[in-house]
Amino acid sequence: IMTGKYPSRIGLTNHSGSQGPKGPKYKLDPPKVKGSMSLDEVTLAQALKQAGYSTAHIGKWHLQTHSMKGDAHYPEKHGFDLNVAGHKMGQPGAYYFPYKSKQHPSTNVPGLEDGKEGDYLTDILTDKAIAYIKDKKDELFFLNLWYYTVHTPIRPRKDKMKKYTAKAMEMGISTKPKGVKLHNSLSREVQSSPQYACMVESMDENIGRIMQALKDEGLEEDTIVVFLSDNGGLSTSTGAGCPTSSFPHKGGKAWVYEGGIRSPLIVKYPKKIKQGQKIAVPAISNDVYPTILDLAGIALKPEQHVDGKSLKPILTGEAQNLEREALYFHYPHYHHINSMGPSGAVRMGDYKLVIPFENNQLELYNLAKDEGEKQNLAKQQPELAKKMHQMFKAWIKETGSLMPILKKQKPAKKKAAH
Repeated sequence: IMTGKYPSRIGLTNHSGSQGPKGPKYKLDPPKVKGSMSLDEVTLAQALKQAGYSTAHIGKWHLQTHSMKGDAHYPEKHGFDLNVAGHKMGQPGAYYFPYKSKQHPSTNVPGLEDGKEGDYLTDILTDKAIAYIKDKKDELFFLNLWYYTVHTPIRPRKDKMKKYTAKAMEMGISTKPKGVKLHNSLSREVQSSPQYACMVESMDENIGRIMQALKDEGLEEDTIVVFLSDNGGLSTSTGAGCPTSSFPHKGGKAWVYEGGIRSPLIVKYPKKIKQGQKIAVPAISNDVYPTILDLAGIALKPEQHVDGKSLKPILTGEAQNLEREALYFHYPHYHHINSMGPSGAVRMGDYKLVIPFENNQLELYNLAKDEGEKQNLAKQQPELAKKMHQMFKAWIKETGSLMPILKKQKPAKKKAAH
């Protein structure tokens, strides 16, 4: 989102400097990760500042190495005039004031010390956002609001729990999760967590507050609003106790199956975009950068957002497709919630190739007919699978993306002669 580039192009294939699990029991050695977003990148915020916009970041940042002290790669260093609650960690210490954790003090949310007991983080971040909108209503402004919700720890607003506990009972839904096997993991089968439902509602109603504030300030028609998620839900683990379900999609967060990479993207700009459209053209977060510039009438920076395409033509009806050959997904790391291991994927038209790096046992799916990725067509259409695999290899080379490497096997000990 910030760079308009695939994360692997700039060495950020895993969060904040972590290579993920590694060691003797793993077949592959994952690549090293840079951890912090480079200060050489011209971010979306910097591009907008150059065009005369005031800029603010509110909420989760998570673009500085966990182990790094100080704020060398905080939002203020990447083009934001204001930073509220953004630091190197990706989850809050707590969702209630003072947003701190005794067990994990590094996750304590900074900059919100002016709160009071009972304040809920999602509400307070929205309060800060609305205050910013009101303050900048007569200027050009860019508000980058990244809620910590719905990330763990799963802590709902307490006043909502009764509603969703009762709703589960009325619907006859058991709140004890059931799991469906996926490789050596279990995927939660049904979204039946009242706690998670509460957190989703809190986010939903707070987005509603943002939209109302824009309307109240007379900004609704001339404001571009983009809503999206960074990945699919946390739905798989060694047990079935994850907070949400991605069904009918396969897998979830940390997988390259649809449950991990298919997420909502909503764009509202009444001045130029007809409301109520449903567009099936695949897009990716790299596209946000050039899309915002294009919609705002700002010159594109193709040398920067090299992996993004402006969605303006399909949003405004000027075009029916993006003339893009394929989308690529690359996760060369192990993760405790993904038992498939390091993997990649290619999306080309209706087809998607999944590549497990441990064994290269290719999986090919026609998403138009099989959204749940149940029928592997690799053996039925080997030439297409081979072509898409070659495309992936060429993309890895072109972007300079790093791959995991096979561990060197220790030679077997020779038995002593008798």
